[in-house]
Amino acid sequence: MHTPTSARQIDGARFRAVLGSYPTGVAIVTCIDEHGLPAGMVIGTFTSVSLDPPLIGYLPMKTSRTFARMGGSPSFCVNILAADQESVCQHFASAAEDKFAGLAWHPSPAGNPVLDGVVAWIDCDYASVTEVGDHYIVLGGVLDMALERDTSPLLFFQRGYGRFTPGPLVAAAERETIEAVQLAEIGRDEMEAVAVELEAECSLVAAVGGDVVYVATENRSPDFRLRSRLGLRVPCAPPLGPLFVGGPGAPGDAEWIGRLGRADQDTIDASLAQLERVRTRGWSIALQGPDEGENLEEMVALYSDRHRTPGQERRLLEAAKERAGLHEPADLPDDGRYDLRHLSVPVRDGAGRVVLVLRLSALPPGASLLQVRQWLARLQQSAARLEHTITARRARSPAPRLRA
Repeated sequence: MHTPTSARQIDGARFRAVLGSYPTGVAIVTCIDEHGLPAGMVIGTFTSVSLDPPLIGYLPMKTSRTFARMGGSPSFCVNILAADQESVCQHFASAAEDKFAGLAWHPSPAGNPVLDGVVAWIDCDYASVTEVGDHYIVLGGVLDMALERDTSPLLFFQRGYGRFTPGPLVAAAERETIEAVQLAEIGRDEMEAVAVELEAECSLVAAVGGDVVYVATENRSPDFRLRSRLGLRVPCAPPLGPLFVGGPGAPGDAEWIGRLGRADQDTIDASLAQLERVRTRGWSIALQGPDEGENLEEMVALYSDRHRTPGQERRLLEAAKERAGLHEPADLPDDGRYDLRHLSVPVRDGAGRVVLVLRLSALPPGASLLQVRQWLARLQQSAARLEHTITARRARSPAPRLRA
């Protein structure tokens, strides 16, 4: 066997990009170190190796201080993370001194930490450790193993985390979208009346599966003949979708903020301030940026494809974060002129939950604050009538109804 010289000619970024197109599971290897303390590290290179004898393998970096610390233990445990444990993964990948602080775990038969909520765990001893390039290949002889939860695993793909979604779950999301469309049909007359009266685009959007989805739209703007937004969706993540946060089909406050990923404290604080402004005002506003156009619309279209990749999702989230300052501005001077991307008001059911948002867009540029307030008042008028209609119809029949 020989070492190929061509490997030295491959750029590291290119190597990661190409290999990142192959999804891998995410696991945390744990043990009790020689001082009797729990230790653990994230691995994305775990694999089964042999059935007879039962062997598994993973590849830690040779520079890993955690792996060096774990070498004093005669055994280790592979914890296969569940799709809802991305925060656990991020915690172990962080620079936190105590990776087990605040995390619940229990000992495996070999005494190694098994994190609560994992899909499965595998206790192993060391069959071999071999140096290869800048990594070790660790082979573990399986001592014991068990399934903990019947749920989807966490996947790593194109530098992003996600989950495998089987057909029945896709069907469930489609049912929720259908229910949202049926609910929007109740408000179609109001939506169309606003579009005609204001010569603008008026849409009804709903929160479905953590996304904000356009479920009905009408464009009567003489100047903006836009591609139809019907069916388009964006992630309910800062600064998007604040009116829905905490309601049916949308993330709660902590999950909404968590979708920022590894954000600095200033970004987190700014997002929380935007959320609070929306809740205090009772409506949402987004301004048009100077460089917005086909590129952003194309990113939204790619995200709306059910077969989107984590890379496409990440690019849209990054674009949204870059434009965060255009959403929910703290100050709206009376003498200002405003180019609106959209103006939105909530539509609530009888229980006070936001089930739809009435959104106005494709508006003339350079609007005065007085004009913005007039548009807002007209939207709120229609939203109030729509709320009354929804409440009355649901009193007669429970359908359509969005899942909480």
